[in-house]
Amino acid sequence: MAKQKKKEVSLEAGLWNACNKLRGSVTATDYVNVVLGLLFLRFAYDKFKAQREKLLADEETADFIDNPRFYSKDNVFFLEENDRWNYIKDNSKSNKIFIYIDDAFRNMEKNNPTLKGALPIGFYITLHIEPSKFSSLIDEIDRIQYSQEESDDVIGRVYEYFLRKFCIAAKSEKGEFYTPGNIVELMTLLIQPYSGSVYDEAVA
Repeated sequence: MAKQKKKEVSLEAGLWNACNKLRGSVTATDYVNVVLGLLFLRFAYDKFKAQREKLLADEETADFIDNPRFYSKDNVFFLEENDRWNYIKDNSKSNKIFIYIDDAFRNMEKNNPTLKGALPIGFYITLHIEPSKFSSLIDEIDRIQYSQEESDDVIGRVYEYFLRKFCIAAKSEKGEFYTPGNIVELMTLLIQPYSGSVYDEAVA
């Protein structure tokens, strides 16, 4: 039987579907933390895979596909076999999935010094999300479609999406405010900065 092709969705649609999977398991303000960690694993793997294929295509570099330096030189994170998104996805129904994710984060920090202390090791196991619901969440993350040209801006778009959807519900209790992207774009066009940086009081 032919393997069924996964149904791909846009970033925004995928994020909304992911939020629906999390309803009742974590608070709305925690959605972004849960989703971002999984998205990071997914996007890190996509970049790793592209770099690996690039190395394999060149006879001079094909022997170095397991050398972390041939990834880091192009700002790509090296991933061991069990740290890759396809391994996480294939084992998403396992009762050990949270352990696999922690192990992936630990190995990524070990092989990529720039990530040291930056990954949420131990975070997912504390959430006590039902395994079947977590597996469905991973499926939703896997369906998200984006181009390689968009990959460098994906995390920023994710943050903007969650701010737009949930900052009002959170009532900005800690004083956080959000400037809509179209307003930022309009302000930038109006002042036409050619050097330096733009100061946004909403995020001061």
